[in-house]
Amino acid sequence: MAAAPSLQILLFRHPDDLDVEPFEEAIVRAFQGGKEAGGYLATGDDLGIQLEVFSAAPPVLADQKLDAFCHSLVILLMDRELLGKGGDPMWNWLDRCWSHVNASRARHAMVVVPMDERIGDQVSRRPGLASLQVRPVQELGERAIRPAMVALLALHESRLLLARAVPSQIVSGDQPGALRLFISHAKIDGLPLAQALKFQIQSVSWLRTFYDAEDLPPGSNWQRELENGVGSSLIIMLRTEVYDGRYWCQREVRWADEYATPAVLVDARTALNHPAGALPFGRVPTVRIPDGNLMRVLFLALREGLRFLLFARAVEEMRRVGDLPNPIELRVFSFPPSMAALLRACRSLAASPTPRTSQLILYPDPPLGTGDYEAAQALVASHAPGAVLATPHTLLTTGVTP
Repeated sequence: MAAAPSLQILLFRHPDDLDVEPFEEAIVRAFQGGKEAGGYLATGDDLGIQLEVFSAAPPVLADQKLDAFCHSLVILLMDRELLGKGGDPMWNWLDRCWSHVNASRARHAMVVVPMDERIGDQVSRRPGLASLQVRPVQELGERAIRPAMVALLALHESRLLLARAVPSQIVSGDQPGALRLFISHAKIDGLPLAQALKFQIQSVSWLRTFYDAEDLPPGSNWQRELENGVGSSLIIMLRTEVYDGRYWCQREVRWADEYATPAVLVDARTALNHPAGALPFGRVPTVRIPDGNLMRVLFLALREGLRFLLFARAVEEMRRVGDLPNPIELRVFSFPPSMAALLRACRSLAASPTPRTSQLILYPDPPLGTGDYEAAQALVASHAPGAVLATPHTLLTTGVTP
């Protein structure tokens, strides 16, 4: 049995309505990235998530279309053109789609964004969609920011689908799929920015339920916090002028590297040149906000959290279809691990109470480069003898097993 892809996005909109074009562009950019950030959006590499746009019923039955992937997110940008020209085949397909989503036990999700209140009322009067809660576009802030908010909503819903299916992401006492955002900053010059970012998160009601923004005060035991919730934490590093030189900021960055926590770097420095740094920022995506646009920070944070979950979910699917040995003790990295992160994983495996279980350290393709690969293999052999360090491709093509 072949492993199914983790996630697909099915976007419905009508090409005759130009008012929804900015919404479509924002959603596509959220998942497929771009060369430069613009407006309220932060961008980056393509996340590798399949995204299809429809203005009519797909040629495949709704349940077959959705179940071809581990998870499917269906988004309807509902305007007058789609409402009036979609036709019965499309509406029948959407009715069956919602019925399947509703019975999927949160495997799939459907989001309807009516462009005005009357359209939302018409959608809700359809018997097949009457139980589907719509999200009117006017609830998503002022007109200029709405496309970015819909794109943010799409990232958020996608992340929830994946997080609920990855066991390590479910933290006792938290909302399923909740993400703990740690704001790392230097008190001496980063406090106003940290407070503004917290306010931005808390001002979006549907984000506030799932994203708990916390400061990291000097002397806090963030290591304990990471140990308690490493699977549901993301650190936002506010790199102001003095950040690199502050002891606790240094510790927080190195802990994030050691625990392989998803992280986002906000470069808020104003100087024109800086000395070479020693902190491990190499794998952390960076965003700048010279215009004060904090939405860009949230956008990048949700993208990075989603990127981490995509690989974790793919590994769960590999386990389900038998592409991984069973039983197995597994350590998963969503990026090529640093030596500090790899050492911590090896020590954890070496201290395992079930030493006879197959042990595997898995990270995304491509494999580490020459030099790094040999050093990583030597570290694993020294600190976790018998464990295998591999990527999915090398594991499946070479037949190497722990």
